[in-house]
Amino acid sequence: MESCKLPRDLVVDILSRLRVKSLMRFKCVCKFFYDLIKSDQHFMDKHYEISKAKTDCVLLEVGRDFREYYLLYKESECNEIGCIYLDIPGMQWVKCCKGMLCLISTKNDKLDKGDYLIYDILMWNPSIRKVKALPSVTVPYKAPCDGLYALSEFGFGISNNMTWKVVMLLEICSSDGRTVHQMTMVYSQDYSDSWSLRQLNLVTSFQNIRDMSNDFYLKGRYYWGTVGFNQQHIIHYLIWFDMNNEVCGMIELPKSNIDSVSIMNETIAVLRYSPIVGNTNCIDIWLMIENDNNTYWCKQARIDYGLNIYNNIEWWRPIGIWNVDGELLVFQDRAVDPDWDPDSEHSEPDVPYFISQDLVTQERKMFSISKERKSITIASNPTAGNLFQVYNERNTDTIEKWKYHMFMQRIYSRVYYESLYLP
Repeated sequence: MESCKLPRDLVVDILSRLRVKSLMRFKCVCKFFYDLIKSDQHFMDKHYEISKAKTDCVLLEVGRDFREYYLLYKESECNEIGCIYLDIPGMQWVKCCKGMLCLISTKNDKLDKGDYLIYDILMWNPSIRKVKALPSVTVPYKAPCDGLYALSEFGFGISNNMTWKVVMLLEICSSDGRTVHQMTMVYSQDYSDSWSLRQLNLVTSFQNIRDMSNDFYLKGRYYWGTVGFNQQHIIHYLIWFDMNNEVCGMIELPKSNIDSVSIMNETIAVLRYSPIVGNTNCIDIWLMIENDNNTYWCKQARIDYGLNIYNNIEWWRPIGIWNVDGELLVFQDRAVDPDWDPDSEHSEPDVPYFISQDLVTQERKMFSISKERKSITIASNPTAGNLFQVYNERNTDTIEKWKYHMFMQRIYSRVYYESLYLP
């Protein structure tokens, strides 16, 4: 840095506009670069804000009983769409906030008398390849009888004072589905980098959250999609938890038949598949508008996807907006020949695919993630006190069987931005 003729502020500005992959290499250039990239909080914040304004990337979650996770991204040089498969063994929940992933697992969601719930939690930044195991969480509830099971939902975010928090919504049920006990807890980081568990006086019924499966972090709040009933009509809601004030609230969503809830232009966007006259496929986009503490919904766009092919049972499933400029990510869902054998070399399935559509130019790019992709593997055993990680940057070309049974599966996305934040 001493021999550099550029002003320091200009060097910092240039570096803040680079991809994380490049910055990881530049740490070796000099001590100034190393300290700036590794530990300067102001630089991390500046880099994240710039990355958020230009990155096209989503965390894609597919499957129901067995979930798979992918990072879909655009190559900035060639505008091609790439994919990183996240090989995360044994993790039942994956949440993201500011480039950080929170991985959560439990081995004992079925409880007998005297049992406690125990959760293992990891924080992982796949961009900088850093992972941290948090102390395991033992829920302060002792099962009073046999045959209980736990329903769990989680949120992950950060408060204004840069405190990371994991929100835990727990509901203990009997074998007949009757709720026995509910509790809301926050597992939070303090200034000494230790973590503590607190129970809040908030009780939110969330059994229907799983029916919608949309959740995300935005501007200090974590949101879950859920459904309710009003005079035999299905109503869609968002339940939110404020990371700063630690209070809950609810927002009613527009219309019915919501396919997904995403983020567009730093606000909440509702995506809805709408077959209309003539069997035409359309996708409607609604944006949430907040004004003087009032919330209402404005229809932003309607996109025509042509004729619906009923005999092939084909339709489009919108799963998210994946950049700030407004690019729609759509999954093309299609039934497959029931005689298709995934283990046969002579059987060719009709592979479903994705479409990325620019909402300004209307340009569409079609792609599938069943081609070669890089795999990042992370393995851990925090309960035993051991933590290790293995990154296998290998090309794989395996058959993703979830694609051929999508009518029984789920697929949705969360906006993801690269960051230098340390777990």
